[in-house]
Amino acid sequence: MNNDKFEDYDLIDLKNIHQPETALLADAWMVLLRHKYLFCVCLLISLVLGFFYIRSTPKTFMRTATVMVRDAKKGTGMVESQTFEDMFSLGSNSVENEIGVFKSRRLMYSVAEQLRLDVSYRILNMKQNELYSASPIVVRFINSDEKLAVSMVATLIDMKRAELKEFSTDTDSEQKRIVNLGDSTTTPIGRIQVLLNENAELNDVGVDVLVRKSPLKLIANGFCHRLNVEVSGTQSSLINLSIVDENSRRAEDVLNTLIDIYNQDAIRDKNMITVNTANFIDERLAIIENELSLVDSEIEEYKKQHRLTDLTSESGVFLHNSDKLDNEGLSLENQLNMTEYIKDYLLRNNKSSEMIPASIGIPDNGVQAQILTYNELVSKRNKLLANSSERNPLIQDMNATLKLQRNAVARAIDNLQTSLKLQAINMRSKEQETFDKITNLPTQQKQIVSIERQQKIKEELYLYLLNKKEENELQKTIAESNCKIVDVADGPLTPVAPNKIQIVLICLIIGISVPSLWLYIKSLLNTNVCTKEDIKNKVSIPFLGEVPFDKGRGSRISFTSKGDGHELVNEALRIIRENLHFMDNHKQLNGKVIQFISFNPGAGKTFITMNLAANMALSNLKVIVLDLDLRRASLTKRLNIDKQKNGISLYLNRKIDEMELLVHTVTMDGVSFDVIPSGVIPPNPAELLKEERLGKLIQTLKEKYDYILFDNPPYGMVVDAFVCSRLADSSIYIIRSGRFDKRLFPDLQELYDSQKIKQLSIILNAVDYKELSYGYRYHYGYCYKYRQDSENETLKERILRKIFGGKRCRKT
Repeated sequence: MNNDKFEDYDLIDLKNIHQPETALLADAWMVLLRHKYLFCVCLLISLVLGFFYIRSTPKTFMRTATVMVRDAKKGTGMVESQTFEDMFSLGSNSVENEIGVFKSRRLMYSVAEQLRLDVSYRILNMKQNELYSASPIVVRFINSDEKLAVSMVATLIDMKRAELKEFSTDTDSEQKRIVNLGDSTTTPIGRIQVLLNENAELNDVGVDVLVRKSPLKLIANGFCHRLNVEVSGTQSSLINLSIVDENSRRAEDVLNTLIDIYNQDAIRDKNMITVNTANFIDERLAIIENELSLVDSEIEEYKKQHRLTDLTSESGVFLHNSDKLDNEGLSLENQLNMTEYIKDYLLRNNKSSEMIPASIGIPDNGVQAQILTYNELVSKRNKLLANSSERNPLIQDMNATLKLQRNAVARAIDNLQTSLKLQAINMRSKEQETFDKITNLPTQQKQIVSIERQQKIKEELYLYLLNKKEENELQKTIAESNCKIVDVADGPLTPVAPNKIQIVLICLIIGISVPSLWLYIKSLLNTNVCTKEDIKNKVSIPFLGEVPFDKGRGSRISFTSKGDGHELVNEALRIIRENLHFMDNHKQLNGKVIQFISFNPGAGKTFITMNLAANMALSNLKVIVLDLDLRRASLTKRLNIDKQKNGISLYLNRKIDEMELLVHTVTMDGVSFDVIPSGVIPPNPAELLKEERLGKLIQTLKEKYDYILFDNPPYGMVVDAFVCSRLADSSIYIIRSGRFDKRLFPDLQELYDSQKIKQLSIILNAVDYKELSYGYRYHYGYCYKYRQDSENETLKERILRKIFGGKRCRKT
């Protein structure tokens, strides 16, 4: 076996779910010990970076202020804010709304503009601490672009002059300007004015100050993001404002100025509402006054049009006139009826001796007089006729007179009847007119009431607005802010960042996590076989054993009883030898043929074959090894046998017939066994191995040796091993730890299942227990027999023995 460095192994077998938790912890601890230098370097780098981070990061301080939001409905000084709540539904202030106002970019922009936060002053050192108001100079940028970011370095020459250099927009970095303090000057970054700070001292002369001007909007957004506004409690109206900044004085000024601007903004908003309300009231008063005038004019015009004064009194007059007209009409109707009766009477009674009815309600006195005169004349005639006859001339004269008088009464009655009819028509017209007036009274009353209602509404609204106008004027004089300052901005003197303990812990975590993650990823990406568990979990092929890796050995090992460092390999080979004996199902007494194969070269076939043969010889077994690798002759080279000597290639080519000429005896540390070298490398090794002479040779060797070992070339790469397998009783597949890909296991399992090779078994070679996580547990497992004396035990071994509970070994 060669001394190639072990690599590409699994660190911790995390896939083995049956592995106990203590074993996993032990494996992790072994990984840490095995890569202690990697972890130490990563921890050192992480801590150094953390140290430079702490040294280069400016300290930041937290400042906190507390305000109380006044309730617009319950506060003592905010009652006037309800002036128009019933009319405009303004509502009250809520804590959530005020938090949103405090965090608004508009207020923070005003704060940054007022405090000139867009201009920063820093001392040129590693941390570049923010000076703020402690800067020895103050720079005013005149007519500069608000969106432009510029910088320069200013240095006080004396208390009257300053030097400007390293302008950010200057192509010539060596350009310098010397200006008098207080004067404005033109520079590559614009026109500026440099002033001396009132707190400047002589010690500030010669100090380089980095002056940087940033866009005001960008600065305001940065402070707005750093501002934290929250309610102190669920049912509380207290608001805590906090901000973290490099300069504690600047943080205090930002919070205090923010509260002041908030109060001014709130008062300005209230006054703006008051002024707008006053203007609104004045406009409405003018409109309502005009509307009242129009309503009054409308009432006046309506009464004039309908000749109305007082509807109540006029309705009484109309009703009285209606009754009067009804009575008069009834009287006229009666008079007409009486005249009609008299007329009918006159037409029916033509006798002049009968009197005309009188005093029957005829209103005309002339007609009544005529009737009376007629009746008197009839009475006289009748009296005269009683004492005389019709022939009496006097009676005849009186008859003629009565006839004339009767006709006159009839004509008078006709005239009276005509007059009464005209009066009746006129009376009915007056009655209709009065009736129409009475009928129109409700409509007129409705119109008047409607107009008067509008007049009353506008009068009440007019008086209401006059009252609100006085209240609004009162509010102007007592307007105050929505919040009250409970605590001004203040905070601890110690910085909140960088937190040294936290940074150190983070660095420690990073220093451990980075190599652990790298090792874990490497373990996950590793596809090579490293331990016997990797083999047993993948294939069902019998496992003979594992051979440890010893970096101090060469191609051979020592088989002496001395504890010279090779005892683990010797013991592993003994275990393999005994396992071969137990695997012999046929219990063959002699002539067991075993071939050693592998998928890839360098797996250690030659090493295992050679040393296993020596180990068997040490047990008084007759062993012979055949170097059937006719292509490379690895075993022949390892044993330093000249390839030109007699070998199996010459025998297969029928150039040698005597077997005795082929066998060479090799001695290793006093242990001897026989070897048949490969001989001269032939051009057709596979064809030679097919010869029957090889089978005859093996049959001859079986009669003489207990074990016949084949050192074959890699299986699958060439057909040699498959050709030789027909002669073998069993085959041992050599897998080198860290060199065999797990993805080849299906092919290996198929080879075992197909029985193409007899009694296939596996040996894991070159297992580096010191590199694997369980190595020291395995190592101490053999300690009872092969460990050196306690006086030769190293400090590292003693520590590991204490950790894993091993006992001190005695020399055997």
